[in-house]
Amino acid sequence: MGMVAIQSKRVSRDCCKEDTKILCWNIRGLNRCDKQLKVKIMLNLHHIKLFSLLETKIKAPKLGDLYLNLCPGWNFTTNLSCCSSSRIVIGWDPSSFNLNILAMTNQSVHCELTSLSTCLKFCVTFIYGMNDKADRAKLWDHLCDIALNCSSAWVVMGDFNALMDIDDRIGAPVRLNDIQPMRNCMNSCQLDTIKTTGRLYTWTNKQEGISRVFSRIDRVLANSQWGDMFPDAEANFLPKGDFDHCPMVLCCFPTIHVKRPFRFYNVWTTSDRFISLVEQNWKKSVHGCPMFRLTQKLKWLKTDLKALNKQSFNDVEADDLKMHGLLLEAQSKMHADPRNTSLATLEKEAAAAYLKAHTAYTSFIQQRAKIDWLEFGDENSRLFHQSIKQRRKKTVFTPYIPSLMNGSSPHRE
Repeated sequence: MGMVAIQSKRVSRDCCKEDTKILCWNIRGLNRCDKQLKVKIMLNLHHIKLFSLLETKIKAPKLGDLYLNLCPGWNFTTNLSCCSSSRIVIGWDPSSFNLNILAMTNQSVHCELTSLSTCLKFCVTFIYGMNDKADRAKLWDHLCDIALNCSSAWVVMGDFNALMDIDDRIGAPVRLNDIQPMRNCMNSCQLDTIKTTGRLYTWTNKQEGISRVFSRIDRVLANSQWGDMFPDAEANFLPKGDFDHCPMVLCCFPTIHVKRPFRFYNVWTTSDRFISLVEQNWKKSVHGCPMFRLTQKLKWLKTDLKALNKQSFNDVEADDLKMHGLLLEAQSKMHADPRNTSLATLEKEAAAAYLKAHTAYTSFIQQRAKIDWLEFGDENSRLFHQSIKQRRKKTVFTPYIPSLMNGSSPHRE
């Protein structure tokens, strides 16, 4: 597959969860030493451990020197075996990632990536599409073939040299047949654009006046499985500087599932099913010492209480608002027809239902506030200082100062 690897000794890694950053950048020629230096600065500045450089135009004899100059000790691969010069160069730190090449063409490199710090595994495809529309048709077909055989999390990124929306170009007209091929491919592959920050238009022709063209041809798209794995991921397109393409840094923040301790909420006791659930679990026969019998029955009861919470108290705030709305509606109808006794009965029932829902909501937030204070109140935390500020507001008089009231307040963009 045209892989040139330079192995380094594995370093011991921290077991803590950390974010994954991937750089994808159309560098448009990487033979010059000053461009290689700018790439090194970018990697160090953003702590990049995996990158893809597009349109490098580097021939095979110079690849080894490039690898040693950019990141000594890293692993590298290129699609040089599919084209005359390396259109896509991929480099990764072997102490941070395991990367397995699954497929390669002159327009794409499809890999399976495993983060050694998070142990998360997903597929990633790096793209550098052809300039010719007919040649890009092979890219769309290849991505559709990958989608048919890919059941795992999958992200696609790079320079597609194609548009997806009418607004993706300024300075030149966009026709429907310009955006339809890529749209059809992404819909077929069930790929959606992930959250994007920074520069909207990722490429410019660098010309003057009315000849200047801006286009959005660099993108990051992913399937739903990848979005579930990294719900807070975002692609940041940085300023292009003296290049014609914006460098893109994809930041992936994994969701860390922390097991929450079981907490008993007093609002559960207001349910008609509460007493029967306790009696049902307490009547179950358990063999063992008294302490074991007690803990076993509490475990059974905990499972039933969690189910009760999910069924009856899943969103006490929403129930409170809903019952309050029904009460206001019943009162409006009753005042519109005060002689109607059935409406008065409905208003009374709505008031009782709202009282029950509001009592449950009040009980929940009071207990929730006590738990938050027990967890964070005695620490030098934001919650502690907020409580002190609230107390000071009740006891300290703030004088009126005209000079401050007349001044302009600062704002943020």
